Amino acid sequence: MRSCGLFIMLAAVMILASCNRDDRRDNSAARQVGRDAYRAQEELKRGAKKVEQDVRKAGKDVREGWDEAKHESPPPPQRK
Repeated sequence: MRSCGLFIMLAAVMILASCNRDDRRDNSAARQVGRDAYRAQEELKRGAKKVEQDVRKAGKDVREGWDEAKHESPPPPQRK
């Protein structure tokens, strides 16, 4: 009796395991979509870093221009 129950349980596990393997093979389209999404995410990350560098450089340029204008401009007239 025990061997019959063990055999049934073993058969059920084998059937479930084989179903899982088929699902993995059939999801090649889903896997490709995942790869494409990952590549797009990496490209966006690189683009964001480039934009961050450009914004920092622009901020530094603005700051330098502000400081130059502060030093070059005459003092404001005094009010009486």
